[in-house]
Amino acid sequence: MRRIIAATIIAITTLVTMAQVQFNHKGLKYTVLDDSTVKVGKIDDKHQPKGKLVIPSQVEHDGVTRTVTALDSWAFFGCEDVTEVELPPTLTKIDIWAFCNCKKLKNVVIPPSVVEIGYSAFENCESFTSFNFPKGIKVVPERLLQECYALTQVNLPEGVTRIGNSAFSSCRALESITLPESVKAIGNYSLAYCDNLRNVILPRQLESIGNDVFSCCKSLTSIVLPEGLKSIGSNAFNNCTALEDVTLPASLTDLNGNPFSSCSALREYKVAEDSQYFTIKDGILFSKDLTQLIACPTSNNIGNYTVPATVKSIASMAFYDCNLLTGIKMTGVVLIGESAFNGCRNLATVDLGSKLETLGKGAFYSNSKIESVVLPDSFKHMDMINFDFCSNLKTVSLSEDLSKRESDFNNLSFNYNSQDLRFIIRMPDGTTKTLTHDEINDVKKYFIER
Repeated sequence: MRRIIAATIIAITTLVTMAQVQFNHKGLKYTVLDDSTVKVGKIDDKHQPKGKLVIPSQVEHDGVTRTVTALDSWAFFGCEDVTEVELPPTLTKIDIWAFCNCKKLKNVVIPPSVVEIGYSAFENCESFTSFNFPKGIKVVPERLLQECYALTQVNLPEGVTRIGNSAFSSCRALESITLPESVKAIGNYSLAYCDNLRNVILPRQLESIGNDVFSCCKSLTSIVLPEGLKSIGSNAFNNCTALEDVTLPASLTDLNGNPFSSCSALREYKVAEDSQYFTIKDGILFSKDLTQLIACPTSNNIGNYTVPATVKSIASMAFYDCNLLTGIKMTGVVLIGESAFNGCRNLATVDLGSKLETLGKGAFYSNSKIESVVLPDSFKHMDMINFDFCSNLKTVSLSEDLSKRESDFNNLSFNYNSQDLRFIIRMPDGTTKTLTHDEINDVKKYFIER
């Protein structure tokens, strides 16, 4: 037993020692992985390769020949003078940040032996024009090709199941992309800020589109959402100003906030006739049972709008940037989500009804025409910056009970407003008293004291 333990300790010690062995050879640094393999990278920032970079299949050191199977993390990070790379057929892994910020590198032929690529491996390779994925890749890593400004062509193999967060974000020259049928999920911001993206073919097996996936894709005019799609994240198509036509499939069950905020060319939403989850009324998207108001198209000429009495909640960003909204009246609404009326520059009259309990963060942020607001007796909680930059807001009426709750009513909700703003406190005996902005609860003091 002692011999076995001793042998095991020696073996472990040998492996640990071996893993720490590094050596330089022909301008590159190699790190021993095991008896037969090494990973490779630059020696240091002072010894960066230039021009064509050739990674050998094998390297000899101290009489031992080992196979190059991996590019180290940060292997050639910031090697701005590398213009071309030749990778060996023995390579199986390209680690994180491997070629990040290689600004003159135009393209790389990745051998089919590669089965793992780390996040940001080619981020900010701004001269890249095309990228071909090896067949063994199942997940496109996060930020893999982010800010590859010249990228015009991407070839994804069948078998990829997920596009990672920000994978192709800010690829400004990319005009079209076809996702293979195997893709089931597209991560947050994965194609955001692709200014010239006009054509996207989504796979039939796609189940989820994350937050801000196509945000600010200002050349995208239409998108076909496949039957089978289950969820679309918040701001998924935010500021797609050329988007004119959208039909939500019957399979869709989950919308997080308003996926189509600031889509100025989108005049109406369409919903599959057999949808069990969503419906359209007055050009506005609702839950099927009309208990939640989800989204109003930015260009809907809505004017003074009365929310149906059945509605209990208004989703986050539901009326975001709706500049044609001039008045809002609600009767049964209990919850208004974050930024629901943010940026409605012509919204002048607000009637919150008698049942409202909660205002989400920035619910009425930057609405410069609102002059007065009445918070009903039912009201329980407001978040930060609810009425920030409401420069013409003159009066806010609220109950005495709410005025005493520092965590629910405080100066953080009314920053950058007129110095003439007054708070009318409704007393239990039917009288009122008036407070200035300086006299309401200081949230900083509240948290410091606790």
